[in-house]
Amino acid sequence: MKDNMSKIIKRFRDFSEKYDCFIFDLWGVLYEGETIFGDALEVLKKLHSLKKPVILISNTPFLRMDCIKNLEQCGLPTELYQTVLTAGDLCFEYVQKEYKTTKKIYLIDTHYWEKWQEITNYHCITDNIHEADFILALAVPHAVKDPKDIDLHYDEIFKQAIKRNLKFICANPDLLAFCSKKEHLRPGLLSQRYQQLGGEVLSFGKPFPEIFIRALKQLKCPDRVLMTGDTEYTDIQGALRHNMDALLITASYEVDSESKANYFSETLKW
Repeated sequence: MKDNMSKIIKRFRDFSEKYDCFIFDLWGVLYEGETIFGDALEVLKKLHSLKKPVILISNTPFLRMDCIKNLEQCGLPTELYQTVLTAGDLCFEYVQKEYKTTKKIYLIDTHYWEKWQEITNYHCITDNIHEADFILALAVPHAVKDPKDIDLHYDEIFKQAIKRNLKFICANPDLLAFCSKKEHLRPGLLSQRYQQLGGEVLSFGKPFPEIFIRALKQLKCPDRVLMTGDTEYTDIQGALRHNMDALLITASYEVDSESKANYFSETLKW
């Protein structure tokens, strides 16, 4: 990371005055597990006291209302940010809009679907790929322990789906996530494989444009916005495509010397 040494910062306050609005990723930046990081909470409190708007964005398949409830339980008050935008909400909106009649979904999930059902029971779940109208991926099942296992578990199903021209809808484009530096697989690995086999994929969340466009519209001050995240592909590259500066939090990852982030910091600290 030699080329980026001059961009390493220790305190958020050292450059925060350059920006009017802020967008923060959630997992790995503001919290991990069941507790908000104390230093990150202090940053949000300081920005709130300075009357600087904050938007939170996440690739979680959870819907906004569930995400907000979870953040409150973890210790993050709602008054410290304007709203939360999730990949789950964008995906849910798309499914409701594009599939207005009852469809059969081949669902790849662990537990997120239960939250979606609280809003609608409109669509049916099937475990028969030959009956399905589309594939919806919300999570990677626990049986898949390693990225290499995806081929073993899903290639035959995916090939059958591709023959039927089924669309693969992904509600979380992350490839991996880390908790206490332990690797967890995410649905982006499934959509990546489906695409490699020749299938059509539609993904929601970062780094794709819609979630950033919505955040900027909500902020109404797109000229001096800083995005803070912990992943180069989703957070940093997504932000830079929308002419935002970006801070990469490096605690969970080895940072590539080719990273395009404007700033680097091990943790979020005021």
